[in-house]
Amino acid sequence: MPRRQRLVVYAVFVALWASGALWLLLDLFFARRGEFGWVPHPWQPPLLLLHGVLAILGLYVFGWVSSHHALRRWPEGGRRVSGGAFIGLLVGLTVSGFALFFLVDAEWQRAGKLTHEAVGILITLSALQHWFFGRRAQMAHGRRHTHRLGSNA
Repeated sequence: MPRRQRLVVYAVFVALWASGALWLLLDLFFARRGEFGWVPHPWQPPLLLLHGVLAILGLYVFGWVSSHHALRRWPEGGRRVSGGAFIGLLVGLTVSGFALFFLVDAEWQRAGKLTHEAVGILITLSALQHWFFGRRAQMAHGRRHTHRLGSNA
């Protein structure tokens, strides 16, 4: 993937992660007790809107990456487990995030929110693991390639 496109992918996913993480921090530590129950931090509603817009953009970018990266790499057999886990978690994150728009019962809303938060943490770890081991494999392949070229000269 060209460097500029890779930077766009990273920027979208980092912004999506950051908006969700900041919303979660505000929800966990900065909500206050009001006259009629818990009152969210004033930044939470705009952050949630931003997170939703970025989620739609992120799904588009993920579809683009899948068609260019995952479909090309799958036949090679490398990192299928971590890539498959990432895709499964992304499906769970998408379904749980979308469900939060429609869940009206307080218990279901709480369960959906906790699911979305937990899967958000898991997909972060999954993405970092997939990226890290992919970079490590790329570097090892590059070193082997360079070593072979150097020994033939």
